[in-house]
Amino acid sequence: MSDQRIITPSTPIMAAPDDGAGRETDALFGEAVRMLADHGDWAEIRLETDGYEGFIRKTALGDLPPPTHHIIAPRALLTASPDIKSPASGYIPLGGLIHGEMNGETIAVTGPHGIIGHIPTRHALPLGVYEDDYVAVAEGLIGTPYRWGGRDSIGFDCSALVQLSLAASGVAVMRNSGDQEKTIGTTLSDIDELRRGDLVFWKGHVGIMADADRLLHANMHHAMTAIESLRSALPRLESVAGPITRLARP
Repeated sequence: MSDQRIITPSTPIMAAPDDGAGRETDALFGEAVRMLADHGDWAEIRLETDGYEGFIRKTALGDLPPPTHHIIAPRALLTASPDIKSPASGYIPLGGLIHGEMNGETIAVTGPHGIIGHIPTRHALPLGVYEDDYVAVAEGLIGTPYRWGGRDSIGFDCSALVQLSLAASGVAVMRNSGDQEKTIGTTLSDIDELRRGDLVFWKGHVGIMADADRLLHANMHHAMTAIESLRSALPRLESVAGPITRLARP
């Protein structure tokens, strides 16, 4: 079956074609999906970004022109015209892919039936151009609510924070923390080696080092993305997730 793209800010990918099924992850605006099977109002799909498979509502799918830019801000607010005072018409989350035309300090974003709004130019970069510091992207997401299976920056989990932040810097990684642990970077042997940008893994959890001591992670203890001393947090984290399973440098 042919590829289509996500035409809503995001849409949940579910474990089954049922709104009550568990949320697996989110597909973001402009991301391509491969149609695997038809289930009435639902489509079984594979998300081309990371190969994740599941079920989404067909209303989230449509035709979009090929993307030209990727969103690097937590959320890029769409306004009805280039005038920032014009009414807001939605948003595109971090990691969303847009077809856009530059118009001074704004980018006109194309939807299935024409222009759907305008975003600030500083909220997107051309495809192939990336942020220099992925940790700075993650730091800009401090305070974002925690959401199990969430990948839209209105609410996401630990591994989505890692995936989206690294993607903004041009590093594509897998979606779930267990797969990230097996595939990202080189292994460090000791906690004293940690520096900014390194990753710390536990069973079912991952965090980003903001520096040699502070851990930045989306977590249920704070119910948001937060930053704290790794050494101070270790007893609490070990009581929930067990010992550290890997230290990695992307």
